[in-house]
Amino acid sequence: MLQKIRKAMRDRDARYQLAGIVEVDDTYFGGPKNGGKRGRGTEKTRVIVAVSLNDQGNPEYTKMAVSDDVTSRSLVTFAEKNITAGSTISSDAYRSYLKAFSDGTYTHEPQKFDAKGDTDHLRWLHTVVSNAKAFILGTYHGLDATHFQAYLDEFCFRMNRRFFAPQLFDRLLCACSSTTTITYKNLVETS
Repeated sequence: MLQKIRKAMRDRDARYQLAGIVEVDDTYFGGPKNGGKRGRGTEKTRVIVAVSLNDQGNPEYTKMAVSDDVTSRSLVTFAEKNITAGSTISSDAYRSYLKAFSDGTYTHEPQKFDAKGDTDHLRWLHTVVSNAKAFILGTYHGLDATHFQAYLDEFCFRMNRRFFAPQLFDRLLCACSSTTTITYKNLVETS
């Protein structure tokens, strides 16, 4: 039942794209592995994250997608699906971001990230990622990669409607009633 509800959440959020100033970065979910690599070489679940900011520079909406890699092709696919053309993308200066957003579809503002220096760069995106990790660890006490996207969809749905808490149940009920259901066969095929 919960997977069906998460599918309704995903379908509802898929109707909207991020716009304006959008922070984009990649992150990794999962526990530490003995002898494992860190950073972009890790075996943890890779996730591309985007957070749109309002006129005051505060976070409005977020999108997250599990990705096999962080290549420019993956970033372009994510952006075309989730970010309105003409938006301003703020990212770090990793080569995949430089290549992905160099065609003029978006205004790209890369900045070399220095963890010890500028703490304002991608500040809200890092806060959202931290909240997502706390949500998954605190609610589910960790997850494996199977169906991980569905849990990210749940987090994004809740995050995107955080200012509508009194209406959340009604909005979720509407989303569930207006989406196609996911069958058990579909559920086990995505494993």
